[in-house]
Amino acid sequence: MKLAAALGLFLVVLGLCAAPVLAAKDMYVSDRMQITVRTGPTTENRVIEMISSGDQVTVLEESNDGWARVRTASGKEGWVLRRFLIDETPAVVRLHEFADGQGKNLGQRLEEAKRESGEAKRLQVLAETRAREAESALQKLQNECAEVVKLREEFGRLQEEYQQQTQEIEELSTEIESMRFSTNLKWFLAGGGVLFLGWLIGLAFGRRKKRWTSGMY
Repeated sequence: MKLAAALGLFLVVLGLCAAPVLAAKDMYVSDRMQITVRTGPTTENRVIEMISSGDQVTVLEESNDGWARVRTASGKEGWVLRRFLIDETPAVVRLHEFADGQGKNLGQRLEEAKRESGEAKRLQVLAETRAREAESALQKLQNECAEVVKLREEFGRLQEEYQQQTQEIEELSTEIESMRFSTNLKWFLAGGGVLFLGWLIGLAFGRRKKRWTSGMY
């Protein structure tokens, strides 16, 4: 007898040791409640529909024992416990409506933010395009300015060369005039010398002719 009791105790302990250990965790009561709609005002009547928190029903009559005959949104009529019905909109429904409203507002704000973001991107692209155009125009202007500077420098160099050439031409002209004057003078002197020599020759020849004529007479 003692052996059987000890064996039984051992099996119980072994079973407890072999059983899985469940970890403790926090849980919450669900706010989603469903109630039954029955064919009659007792729990023994057949369930014809399940309705949830926030569903709207039309109360047709109430009994003295805590039941109410209602018409559901699907059009079925049956009995539910009166204590599960309230006159005001349930908090869960108001919460959903508030959440839906906030969701719409957030959706509108999101759409507005998207539009503003799109407009900002468009303005950014336009600004970048204008900045590139301005930079290109500035670069072109700088190139033109550099070209103007080069042209001005080239004009100055050409002007200096022109002045130098003009001075050289004037010097050459002066030299040519001087050479021409010298040449004319030489020719003048040469011509005068020839005339003078011819005169001398003529004079000498005239004297000889007179002597020769005198000798004949």
